[in-house]
Amino acid sequence: MFGFPKPTTAEKRAEDAARAQGLICYEQVQALVQAGDLAGAVQAINPFPSAHYFSEAIEVVARAQVQAGELLAAVATAQRLPYADTKGEVLGAVIGVLLQRGDLVGAQWLAATVTGFRYVSVMKQIAQAQQQAGETKSARHTLVQARAYAEGFSEGDMKNGYFRSYYLSDILEAQLRLGDVAGATHTAQLIDQPEDQSRALRIIADLTTNAAGNAHKDSDSA
Repeated sequence: MFGFPKPTTAEKRAEDAARAQGLICYEQVQALVQAGDLAGAVQAINPFPSAHYFSEAIEVVARAQVQAGELLAAVATAQRLPYADTKGEVLGAVIGVLLQRGDLVGAQWLAATVTGFRYVSVMKQIAQAQQQAGETKSARHTLVQARAYAEGFSEGDMKNGYFRSYYLSDILEAQLRLGDVAGATHTAQLIDQPEDQSRALRIIADLTTNAAGNAHKDSDSA
C-alpha cells in the first residue's frame, strides 16, 4: 500500500513546537480581547506566528471588531480566514449590523462577496430586510438568487447533497413567508431528498388549502 512517509523525529518536534507557539498566541489573543484591548489583539495577529490556531485567532479578533462596531476592520480581518463558511459567518454578522443601521445597500454589497454555504443565509437576511422595508418584489428576487446558488451544491457529494436540500427547504419557507407560492413550488421541485421534498410539498398544499378556505369564508360572510 502507498502512503505518506512518516515524519522524522526532527519534523515532529518542529510540528509540535509550531502547534505550541500557535496555541500560546491564540490564548494571548483571547486574553487581550477579553480585557478589551482590541488594538493589542490586532497587533498580536499581525503576523500570526503559526499555521496552527490561525483561523481561531483571526475569528476571535474579527468577531470582537464586529461587536465594537469596527465593521471595515472586521471585514478586512475576516478576509484572512481560510475557510469560506467561517468567513461567511463573520461577514453575516457584519451584514446583520449594517441592516440594523438601515444600510441595505452596504449589506447587499457585502453579501455578494460571501461564498460557500453561508451565501444562502446572508441572502435570507437581505430578503427579510427588504420585506420589512416593503420591497416585496426585491425580496423575492433575492431569494431566487439564493436558490440559484443553492442549486449549485452537488447532489452527489455527501455534504453538499445534504446541504442542498437543507438550504432549498430554508429558502422555500422564506418564500412562503413572502406569499410567493409559485416560487416556493419551483424550489420544492429542486429538493433532492425525498423526505424533505414531501415535507415541502405538504407545507405548500396546506398553505394553499387554508388560503382557499379563508377566501371562501370571506366570500360567504360578504
